[in-house]
Amino acid sequence: MSIIFLTIIAFIVTIGFLVLIHEGGHFAAARLFGVWVHQFAIGMGPALWRRKGRETEYSIRIFPIGGYVRMAGEDRESTEDQAVPKERLFTSKPAWQRMIIVFAGPVMNIIAAVLLMIAVIGILGIPYLEVTELVNLPDGYPSPSLGVLQVGDKIESMNARPVYSIAQLLEVINNSKGQPIHVQVRRGERLLDIAITPFWSEQEKRYMIGINLRPRIQFNTILMAALGGIISTTNRIAKLSPDTFLARQGLQAGDRVISVNGIPVHSFWQVYDLVINSESVTLVIERRGQIIHLPEFRVAGYTPEEIWPAQKIEPELWLRKPAIWDATVLALQRSLGLVAGIIKFLEGLILNLISGDLQAAKKASEGISGPIGIGQILREAVEAGLIVLLPVIAVISLNLGLFNLLPFPALDGSRIVFLLIEMIRRKPIPPEKEGLIHYIGFLVLIGLILLVTYNDIMRFFGK
Repeated sequence: MSIIFLTIIAFIVTIGFLVLIHEGGHFAAARLFGVWVHQFAIGMGPALWRRKGRETEYSIRIFPIGGYVRMAGEDRESTEDQAVPKERLFTSKPAWQRMIIVFAGPVMNIIAAVLLMIAVIGILGIPYLEVTELVNLPDGYPSPSLGVLQVGDKIESMNARPVYSIAQLLEVINNSKGQPIHVQVRRGERLLDIAITPFWSEQEKRYMIGINLRPRIQFNTILMAALGGIISTTNRIAKLSPDTFLARQGLQAGDRVISVNGIPVHSFWQVYDLVINSESVTLVIERRGQIIHLPEFRVAGYTPEEIWPAQKIEPELWLRKPAIWDATVLALQRSLGLVAGIIKFLEGLILNLISGDLQAAKKASEGISGPIGIGQILREAVEAGLIVLLPVIAVISLNLGLFNLLPFPALDGSRIVFLLIEMIRRKPIPPEKEGLIHYIGFLVLIGLILLVTYNDIMRFFGK
């Protein structure tokens, strides 16, 4: 099955799933409050499949972007509403019930994102925190971890508490009050118990143990920008396509890189950094128990993407599976982090538009992906496997939920604002005025979709 076909299927299934979740939220809330629903549609345009229920017509439509739930009372000119009891019209319901119905779609997308993150962390696992460097403290004192930890050590627990994130690690260090911390690390195949005494840094005003950590490798692709990077790995190659630069230079799947230019390496991020930042390197690798030297490994004149195409080189993964409660907490923390990042991005974009800084707004808009960009992201995610695909779907779902909550005409957020105004004024805004505002907003949204699609095309052709 070709990757293009898989990408198309992944795009249709992903968008269809997220639209189903979103519109399903509206639909379920409407039914909860007794609102008559005329149509529940996934997709737009002519129907590929339809089925009439007792009240609602369900359909799947030809264009797999968007969807809708059409409720009785939304269109005041509809003749269908004449047969609907007045108490079952959307407009006959109290404002707070209508607000819940509108809220339900975006909220379901956010809940789906969190559940996907729980599934990724709890079932597939998360990367170890890996020691990348032993560093002196800002005050000039040597690292308290010197002679105890080594580059490449993977942290299992601290003071018998599993540590899955840098935030958890810092919390244990700060709570130690300078007392020794019992750290369990994985060094190769061995599990070691060691003790480290944190040192108080007057400059940083906190306890420190003098290490740098990197839980993931950074790749300069749109997919990795969306995810924040690829997961931490060992220095062994699990998969390598034959058409890659590294394969042509003599590397094979199963090789373990021991050193680069005489520098011992313990994880793939070290290999990546040393290879990318050199004109020519000498590799020492272990292949099926034999030590092999690869001299004159020239990389000058090649781009990082040519040397290291993320979708064709798969380092061996070191993953761990937290308990379900830990997985839930981590998923919530990471989801909140994503929410904060998305809100900060949208806030900057809106402020630039309001202030008239069109150049900054244009630059920010280049980071937004439309259908083509999402397709490219999903293509890379499909190639990388579920460990990347599921977080990508979670990120898209979270974006969809938050975007729909923006108070912009034609979005759910603006309908919520109109309902708040109605609750304050104790009377609704005239339907024709609200409809006109939503129509103008819809036209602006179409323009934005065309803009991001243009940006996607320019990125695709490297312009």
